[in-house]
Amino acid sequence: MGGAMVRKRYLDLLPLDEARARFLAACGELGALSPREEEVDVRDALGRAASREVRARIPAPPAPCAAMDGYAVKSADTFGAKPSSPVILEEGDFLPVDTGNPIPPPFDAVVPVEEAGEVPGGIEVRRAVAPGQHVRAAGEDFPEGVTVVAAGGIFTPEAVAACLATGNETVWVKRRPELLFIPTGSELVPPGAPLREGEVYETNSVIFRGYVERWGGEVEVHPIVPDEPGLLERALRGALQEDYDLICISAGSSKGRGDHTPELLSRLGELVFHGVAMAPGKPTLFGVVEGRPVLGLPGYPVSLWVALMQFVYPLLAEYYGVSLGRGERVEGVLTRRVRSALGTREFVRVRIEGDAGDARITPLPGGSSRLSTLISADGILEVPEEVEFIPKGERIEVERLPSW
Repeated sequence: MGGAMVRKRYLDLLPLDEARARFLAACGELGALSPREEEVDVRDALGRAASREVRARIPAPPAPCAAMDGYAVKSADTFGAKPSSPVILEEGDFLPVDTGNPIPPPFDAVVPVEEAGEVPGGIEVRRAVAPGQHVRAAGEDFPEGVTVVAAGGIFTPEAVAACLATGNETVWVKRRPELLFIPTGSELVPPGAPLREGEVYETNSVIFRGYVERWGGEVEVHPIVPDEPGLLERALRGALQEDYDLICISAGSSKGRGDHTPELLSRLGELVFHGVAMAPGKPTLFGVVEGRPVLGLPGYPVSLWVALMQFVYPLLAEYYGVSLGRGERVEGVLTRRVRSALGTREFVRVRIEGDAGDARITPLPGGSSRLSTLISADGILEVPEEVEFIPKGERIEVERLPSW
């Protein structure tokens, strides 16, 4: 080749659906996210997914209790009471109660405080009450043995409160999958460090951690690895000694001189695919090393974000058994034409102005390095592989991005 500079080339670009299917299938076969559980204090279960059904150990409320402030009475003693001819109850025939107080036998009803008044030696009842009136029955909210949280359900604040009310101090939850994020690049420095010429702050780990933890995973961030094959290999071998469910390497997956991840995975294990027919995110790759899944993520933030949404989110959704729900679909008119490469699934960031059905949808500037477009975007226009041009004025449908 003489003095010519040799550039690496992608392997055959896989269609997105096929690449994602291969990724999920391999992770499933490797048992990378096989179901595991742990028992935790229910107060620490907020936001976690139940691995076992939670049943009421005790009824809630545990005994009959007052539904309002007033007087616990025997309902039969109040029959015939009305404002024009109140019934007088002597001491011992009633019990002052506040809302939530237990109603002991033989009392079976509560006269509201506004329907009674104190008189010498007792109270006068100005309106009769029926058996059980103004009384919460034992188990009215949760009978003993009833399901409080179903297996797979999420422990919301209300669910945690219900578990405590029904005698469940501890619960079983699905273990959070553990992911490692390895940022690579000789130009990267930690945020806050002095910047020299040619250097940039490493921020992809913030995006990665934020989304993965939002989806129920745990993330450890590896120190920055410069673009040297030996250092990347050392980092990967060290990661393989730990119990991570998925190892993610950021950058180093494209075809530049400093991109060593494809060669490393091919040499140490199997490179399942290198390159996905999606934009942004084309350099995404996947391999298996020593029975462990390794996902190569693009280095530009928008490409990273797309790869996260198309590969990591489906993996965690499958683990937790939740449906791959789509965001709200918004219909509107395209304010600028959109061009896309045939054979590539393109994800165009857009602004949405106006009401759904009559919205103005404006494509934002392209480029996988523009983090600002992720901040400005309201939605995503997904352009299919067979479409290369959408004219201005076309009525289209986009997916609204969820608010954080």
